[in-house]
Amino acid sequence: MPAEIKPDLSCVPFPRKTLYSILTTPFLVILLLILIYLWTFSCWLSLLFLLLFLAVCYFQTYCCAYQECPYVGQFCPAIVGIMPASFMTKFIYRRKKIVKSKKRYWINIALATTAWLGLVFFPLFWIAKLHDALAWVYIALHLIYYLIFGLTICPVCAVRNTCPGGKLQKALLKRL
Repeated sequence: MPAEIKPDLSCVPFPRKTLYSILTTPFLVILLLILIYLWTFSCWLSLLFLLLFLAVCYFQTYCCAYQECPYVGQFCPAIVGIMPASFMTKFIYRRKKIVKSKKRYWINIALATTAWLGLVFFPLFWIAKLHDALAWVYIALHLIYYLIFGLTICPVCAVRNTCPGGKLQKALLKRL
C-alpha cells in the first residue's frame, strides 16, 4: 500500500452501523437459511458452504492487516457480514509484524473473491431443486445487496481508498 494512502480515521467508529445492520442482517439470515437447507441434503454440503464463508474471512485477514484497517478487533463494516475477519486479523497478527507484500495482498483478494463466488454459485444447484426461479432470485439478491452496499456503506468506510470494493464503488459513482 502506498505510504500516502492511509485509512480515513474520521470514519472510526463506523458512522452507519444501523444501516449496515439493516442491510446485512437479512442477507446473513438468507445465508443461514441456505446453510440449513443444504443440511437437508448432506451435512457435508453445509460444511462446505460454511467453509466458503470462513475462507472469505480468512483471506480477508491479510488484507485488513495490509491496509492497516482501523476496524481490526472491533465492529467492521465488512461486506457479506464477514466481520469475523476483523477479530481473526487481531488474533492472527497480534504478535506478528506483518510483512507487506503487494503480490500477497492481491493473491488474498483473489482467494477471498473466489470463496465469495463460491457462496454465490455453489448452492444454486440445490436452490434450483426448490424452483429454478429461486436460484435466479438468490443471484439477484447478491447483486442488489452489493449494489446497495457499495452505494451506502463503502463511501463512509475508513479503507474505501485502498479496498478494491471501495475503489470499484468510487469508479462506478464517477460514471453515474
